[in-house]
Amino acid sequence: MPIPIQHPGRPWLRHRSLLWVFALVATGLVASCATAPPLEREDVLASKAFLERERQFAGVAEWRFSGRLLLDLPAESWTGQLSWRSRADGQVIDLSGAMGRGGGRLLLGQETAVLITRDGERYEAEDPDTLLAQIAGRNLPVRGLEYWVRGLPRPGAGYDPRADARGGPAGLIQDGWEIGYGPFEDAGGIAMPMSVELRRGEIFLRLSIQRWQLALSGEVL
Repeated sequence: MPIPIQHPGRPWLRHRSLLWVFALVATGLVASCATAPPLEREDVLASKAFLERERQFAGVAEWRFSGRLLLDLPAESWTGQLSWRSRADGQVIDLSGAMGRGGGRLLLGQETAVLITRDGERYEAEDPDTLLAQIAGRNLPVRGLEYWVRGLPRPGAGYDPRADARGGPAGLIQDGWEIGYGPFEDAGGIAMPMSVELRRGEIFLRLSIQRWQLALSGEVL
C-alpha cells in the first residue's frame, strides 16, 4: 500500500495514482526551445516518417481527442476516461474514473497550472513542473507528452525513431521513455495514432483513443 504524500498546508493527498496521471499530463505540456541535437541512432526511413508528420501538423491550430487511459505504477493502477483539448489559449484535460468515480479537470495556461479534483480539492502552481513536484513528490522527464500522443517527437531534444515495415512511424525513444504506436486512422487528412503506450522503468501508461478532431489555422473545433 503506497504511503500518501503530505505537503505543508495541504490535506493528505488521496487517489495517488490519479494524481500521477494529472502530473504526467501537466508536465507533458512544457516545451523546450533548445536546438535539437543529432539523432541518437541513424535511421533514415524512420526519421523521414516523423519529419513528414511534423510537416503535416504545421498547419494544425487546435486538436482534441477522447479515449481511455491506463496507468500502471509499481504498487497500484488507475483506469478511466480521458478528454484532452488543446487551443492557442491553453489546455483543458478532463479525467473520470470507472463508474464516474474520481477524476477532475486540469487547466493549463501560459502562466498557471490548476488541478481541480472531483472531490473539490484544488492544486495550483505557476507552471506544470512545480505542480508535478506538489502532486507526485518527484520529477520525471515527461515534457514531450503533448507531442508523443500525436505521433511526434518533442522539439529540441534528440530521439531514436522507429518505423514499421511500410515506413510509417511505429514509435520512438526520447527522454528515457519508450513510446509505441498502434494503428493509425485518418482525422482531417492526417493519420493519427489510436493507441499510444509509454514505458519508463516500472511506470506504464496506455492511451486507447476513440476519436480525434483537428482544426487548421482559422478553424474552430
